[in-house]
Amino acid sequence: MAQVRQLVKNRGMTALWVTHRLEELDYADGAFLLQKGHVVDQGDPERLKQRLMRREEEVA
Repeated sequence: MAQVRQLVKNRGMTALWVTHRLEELDYADGAFLLQKGHVVDQGDPERLKQRLMRREEEVA
């Protein structure tokens, strides 16, 4: 993660990160939520993180 962030910052690169780890959204500028291969939401990473956390609580 640190190497990717350094490349983005120092070289002005764009990185596309695919993850299932909600804590990694803390490093994102934007995010997409996929379900069964389709984009179902996009936007602010913190908002999407909260949406996913609520969904996990409902399932538990």
